[in-house]
Amino acid sequence: MLRTGQKHQRETSRQSWQLLVFSVGGRRLAVKTVDVSGISQWNESIPVAGRTPFVTAVVRQWQTVLPVFDLAASLHLTVQGSSPLCLKVRHPLGEMAMRIDEEIPVLHTFDPAALQTYQGDDLPAEGSYTNGLDEIPILSVSRLGSTV
Repeated sequence: MLRTGQKHQRETSRQSWQLLVFSVGGRRLAVKTVDVSGISQWNESIPVAGRTPFVTAVVRQWQTVLPVFDLAASLHLTVQGSSPLCLKVRHPLGEMAMRIDEEIPVLHTFDPAALQTYQGDDLPAEGSYTNGLDEIPILSVSRLGSTV
């Protein structure tokens, strides 16, 4: 019986999602940790011209130059704090950087059975979950830059 309980517990934990909860302009959002490749201090970005929506700059991260997806601009928000962070995400077309608030992101374990349909239409989301009174959208990284 004890082994069965442990096996069930392991299977349940495999089915849960690990989320990184962060904020942009004071608004809380989440992203699956499998879509995150790192978090670091924000380096000044370099503006570039392009046709991809909300990708108007690049940022240098050590020896790598990454396109910047301006999530704050797409949500009509302003990143908060004097020391913003760089959230690097794995997009199907390559790694991207996003400038986020200086508030340290938090890891959260989420049961996908509690996934709700995101009620907003302001960002591409895989769904959302409720934390207290807040609806926290789970960002769909693969759809960033496409029409929402």
